[in-house]
Amino acid sequence: MRESVQEFPLANELSCSKILVICVANDLGVIAACGIRSIFNVLVLEVREGYRGRGIGTKTLKRAIVAARKLDLGFITLSVSPDNKAALHLYSKFGFRRIVYLRKPDRAVMILPLALRGKIAYNFLRVCSVLPNTLFAQVHEWLYKRTTSND
Repeated sequence: MRESVQEFPLANELSCSKILVICVANDLGVIAACGIRSIFNVLVLEVREGYRGRGIGTKTLKRAIVAARKLDLGFITLSVSPDNKAALHLYSKFGFRRIVYLRKPDRAVMILPLALRGKIAYNFLRVCSVLPNTLFAQVHEWLYKRTTSND
């Protein structure tokens, strides 16, 4: 099983998760995984190409959100390409809200408030979105690099 996880796309990003939900299909190995990592609760969700559009991402994300609530996380953040309509629809369906659109890396940063502190974080980040977009791009790049390292 461990070898199957290591061969999965985004295995490095998922390896340092504090919450990890893995979907396995019999002999096919890992077909979907969702991880939440770092103090910023950055979510990474991946469903293998041939299994998209079957509800697997929905079920995997739902289980990750349930686990986040059990761990009393205040919020979950993520970044997604604005061209990925299926992912945007999925995240919006679960209540993720867009904080800002980053022009440089062409990403939308979203947050799902899970508790009062998550709502406070959402409102704070919305106010901060008036800062120059380049600052958000730098912060996003730093967060991504920081949360994918195994330090």
